Amino acid sequence: MRYLKVIAQDQSANGQPDTLHVHFYEDEQLQREATQADLLVLKRLGTTYLKCAWYNAGKGEARHLRIFAENTTGDSTPETVRLHFHEGTVIAYKAAVRDLDNDGDFEVILSSDVDNDGRADRTDRRRVSSLVREFLKSGWW
Repeated sequence: MRYLKVIAQDQSANGQPDTLHVHFYEDEQLQREATQADLLVLKRLGTTYLKCAWYNAGKGEARHLRIFAENTTGDSTPETVRLHFHEGTVIAYKAAVRDLDNDGDFEVILSSDVDNDGRADRTDRRRVSSLVREFLKSGWW
């Protein structure tokens, strides 16, 4: 399984994330870190992820997002994209998007409070949709 691991860090200790890392994994093995070209493609993904307020103090990596696609029909287009927000090895919360008819529109968006503002609402669903769209642009599925 291929996935992106996205890590935000507050290295300046000012209470806001100031560093973002994107790693490409396959079968739990790091394949590579994002290049400048990757980061240009994934800029909106990074911007949206930073709004989720899921970051580490200092250089930690315990809090991170793993985002991956599932192609259950075998037609080479993903039907489901899952987002796992990790706290170390534990999944703290999840979100998922389904494109049931492969038309590029998401018919089902399952989301909790991904931006940590105390409410699971339309904003959270928009953020999940944006993360998924940008992930799919990366082609890493």
